[in-house]
Amino acid sequence: MHQHARLASSFLVLGLLGGVGCGPGLEEPSVPEAVPQEQAPVAPSQDEGREVTAMSTTGISWNDFGKTTVQYIAECVTGPYNHTCSFCGTNTLYSAEYSQSGCTSINDIQHSCITCDREVHQKVVYAELPDGDVILAEIEHNITSPDVVEFRLNSASDVTWWKEVNIAGGGESWRVWNKDGSSWCNYPSPTTNNCDTNSQWAAIVRDPGTRFIFSKAKFLGIHTEMYSLGNLGDRLTGGDRVTFRWIRD
Repeated sequence: MHQHARLASSFLVLGLLGGVGCGPGLEEPSVPEAVPQEQAPVAPSQDEGREVTAMSTTGISWNDFGKTTVQYIAECVTGPYNHTCSFCGTNTLYSAEYSQSGCTSINDIQHSCITCDREVHQKVVYAELPDGDVILAEIEHNITSPDVVEFRLNSASDVTWWKEVNIAGGGESWRVWNKDGSSWCNYPSPTTNNCDTNSQWAAIVRDPGTRFIFSKAKFLGIHTEMYSLGNLGDRLTGGDRVTFRWIRD
């Protein structure tokens, strides 16, 4: 039976930012005219004429997107007041205040350190990828034509340096990149400005050799490949859209 309702499965959903897509539309998806063996979309040109520097990427898995960890945070439960040098000097929670105080030793009774009473609380935070990045992923089903898979890249408002997601497989390479609040699928064509969505044949996406490559601007703005995601067929099938959100770098 034809299913009209959209099914959405999400690893960790941040509010959908919603961008202009270059891939197939939602109401009337643009389906490639031929099977993957015969025809594929025209490959995009290089961003700003700059190539991405190939390096040994770090392999990541679907479970790394939105992964969380627990941190222990010491928070003030009183206002600041004077503590003795002995109190600050023998309590690791107040080592910073002790080092900045006028205390000459923990036995100094002529001086004091200014701090507060603190309690340690647990805080759940996103676990960072090896280079300090946090990327979230959301998969929506039955969004586009069953012959293709869409992929989208969004960057948080405070993530302004160049970021790219590129799907490599079937002898082709398709990409989306963000920079300074804008996005492109085929720079410098003005028709792709603010395009944050691209697509690939579902059969190619699900091939074991196809991978998503995540790149970013590093020192001196050099575009560098950072992470590689394989086993795309474990989570993606025809008609899906996967949205990657780069929220920390």
